[in-house]
Amino acid sequence: MSLFSKISVITLVLLTGACVTPFELNLSSTTKHLVVEGNLTDIDTEQVINIHETYNFKKDTYNVPTLNLKVELVVNGSEIISSTEKGGGDYVFPFGFRIHPGTTYKLRIKKPDGTTYESSEEKTTQVPVIDRIFDEFEVRGIKDELGKIPSRDIPANYIYLDFRDNPDEKDYYMWTWKLWERQYYCYTLYYDFPCNSECWEIFYSKDFNVFSDVYSNGKTTYGKLIGKVPFYSTNGALLEISQQAVSERVYRYFKLVSEQSQNSGTLVDTPPAAIVGNIRNINDPTEPVSGVFSVASTVKQKYWLDRQNGYGKASPIGLYGRMPLTAPNSQTYPCIKGSGRTPSKPEGWVN
Repeated sequence: MSLFSKISVITLVLLTGACVTPFELNLSSTTKHLVVEGNLTDIDTEQVINIHETYNFKKDTYNVPTLNLKVELVVNGSEIISSTEKGGGDYVFPFGFRIHPGTTYKLRIKKPDGTTYESSEEKTTQVPVIDRIFDEFEVRGIKDELGKIPSRDIPANYIYLDFRDNPDEKDYYMWTWKLWERQYYCYTLYYDFPCNSECWEIFYSKDFNVFSDVYSNGKTTYGKLIGKVPFYSTNGALLEISQQAVSERVYRYFKLVSEQSQNSGTLVDTPPAAIVGNIRNINDPTEPVSGVFSVASTVKQKYWLDRQNGYGKASPIGLYGRMPLTAPNSQTYPCIKGSGRTPSKPEGWVN
């Protein structure tokens, strides 16, 4: 039985301005609804919007890329910037395009049949730099899913940082992280088979960590917990932290997602709710559109997680959630590049 067959009603949330109004949508039918995922930044990276449709069929949920769309940005209410379809539901804005803090951006999506969707106007403030990053080891760092079996808690390194808030702005922040771990096994079939070259496994944060400066405007925030990294190995690992300044509307969206995931128990009991964000069908505002369009001023900083503070305190959980079972023969496999693995040594890796 699939995860989404556990329930027939999924809560959605409509964000109107800065308000949050819950309502229900029955997703037990085969009706499709649009999902938009797009976070445009001011750093040197490809600026992409992903658009797909999700629907239920025979108790399973499917995501299908939405093709042949006209996707564009409206900048400061007048300038139009068009995207190019890349495939797989990805729409890419011109090379070199970056958002600018203080400028307004509206996403506009048009289907071949003329159906048009628009986001709210979004803008952000300039993100401050990260002053310091440090970590502490916690033996029971990540709680067991059921929250009832302490012996199943996962040891983890808690990641903290210091930063100084902008004194003249009302700011909203979000943090995510990306982790590179050295991988020695590139294929699993009953046994784990070694890699035939250098390889790194890539992990991403699963939680939405958000923060408002309402009580700390213009002050330095010390020791803000922004992530919990599982104790995969006693070896060191490379961590990249993204600190982003987002709009109040986007902050409230991700705060709601975070609270929902923390309060729902396990995913088996209560699937994560589909979320309707800041995008509307301009001719039919009752049509639910999931996901969110955001613009974010961003800084990234790498941090070498040496894990020395965990030595002798707990056993690592392994990159597969278990320790490897090495194959009895000497056959090796290639490290296949993808979103979760790379044969290229990440910049900043410490040998």
